[in-house]
Amino acid sequence: MAVTTSRTTPANGTEELLEVARWAVEQLGRSAQYAQAYAERTVEVRVECLDGEALATCVEPREGLACMVRQDGRWRHRTFSVVELPSLPRWLGSGEVPGAEGPPPWPDPQEVEFTAVAARDWLIQDAPAAHSLRTMEDFTARGIAVVDTDGVRSAATSRLVRRRVEATVEHDGNRFRGLNRWLERGPRAGGADRDGVPQDVARTALEHARNSARADLGGRHRTPVVFGPSAAVGLLHELVGHALEGDNFAMQSDYIAKLRKPGAVPASVTMYDDATLADGYGSYDIDDEGFAGGTTVLVSQGELGSPLSSVRTAQRHGYRPTGNGRRRDYRALPLPRASNTVVPRGTEDPRALLAPSADGLLQVGCLGAGMIDLRSGEFHFAALNCTYITPEGHRVPVRDVSLFGDALETLARLEGTGSDFGGDSVTCGKQGQMLGIGLFSPSMRFSALDWSAA
Repeated sequence: MAVTTSRTTPANGTEELLEVARWAVEQLGRSAQYAQAYAERTVEVRVECLDGEALATCVEPREGLACMVRQDGRWRHRTFSVVELPSLPRWLGSGEVPGAEGPPPWPDPQEVEFTAVAARDWLIQDAPAAHSLRTMEDFTARGIAVVDTDGVRSAATSRLVRRRVEATVEHDGNRFRGLNRWLERGPRAGGADRDGVPQDVARTALEHARNSARADLGGRHRTPVVFGPSAAVGLLHELVGHALEGDNFAMQSDYIAKLRKPGAVPASVTMYDDATLADGYGSYDIDDEGFAGGTTVLVSQGELGSPLSSVRTAQRHGYRPTGNGRRRDYRALPLPRASNTVVPRGTEDPRALLAPSADGLLQVGCLGAGMIDLRSGEFHFAALNCTYITPEGHRVPVRDVSLFGDALETLARLEGTGSDFGGDSVTCGKQGQMLGIGLFSPSMRFSALDWSAA
């Protein structure tokens, strides 16, 4: 199946976007202490299939300009569609300059091809159980340009595709789900050469669904918990990473004040944000404010490092610029957000981390939805692909797992970091903006966490 759209990000040629952004900053800089213009051309394609049949194809092109200024000590933000660009010089109330030129031409429409996985190619050959298979394939091609009055003049293009599978099986009249996902980025993302990847992704999702159907352990428990690769850093991203976003870090909350104290994070923890990873869902050449993507140390041997900053948080709170101003699209404000959160490998045998206690042990495959209250440090997260290991060492699948507790107490219970390593692609929400985040880490063991299962 091939999906072609006629309005999309060009493979190159962001020069036109740069010229529009330059023109906007020239207009706005006359009456503002600081001005930033962000021009974007993006196309998103989503293809959904169900049991080997195409269900829906949605194409969303987005193109326009976002302007952010600091005027008389206050920040203002406004977006302009392509047809609204001629009205930009009147936005700040200074009126048009006589004889000033209008906006440069917006880039001409260009074509890009995205070849979706054929619906029947998702089907699992010789499947071990009757099941239903729903798939979603999200393709994004994006071009951006940023210019500001501080001398930023940057542009970049990106292309990625993310595939997700939801397998469902029936057991005793109930339906049980299993999930899996796979990411590809780079200039060839979304091409036709996949070498069986769709079926591999689908088989894993089906195995998770079958395990969920076999689960029979419920109730509330307190046991050691081992988070598998990427799940471990998912927990640390929530407990520590969000607190180190510049706007959150500036909060005068009890939890963040305690997190800042020496010893709050174990000395065994090192964690950093890295926008340069080749296979990271949150990777970028430049952030959405024109700064080069790089690596920022969040925690080094238990010591807190730099908070992640956007232009506004850096200027407002005096933070070091880190190139982490991110936005969903040109219609949203840039916020300080993570790109890819990484915890380096430890030294311990991952199999030794799974030794059960007298109360057993919970092994977590990945985190689901949930939240942390950054005022108190209380958290609640769903956990997926989980296994309970009995005191005798038997493995029992569990489903509908919820993890809950106090963040600082949980951090203090970290007792082992494995020598394995893995990654995942997740979406993370903040102030209504869902963005892609990469998670990379080894397994990690905590001596005791509270959890419940249905």
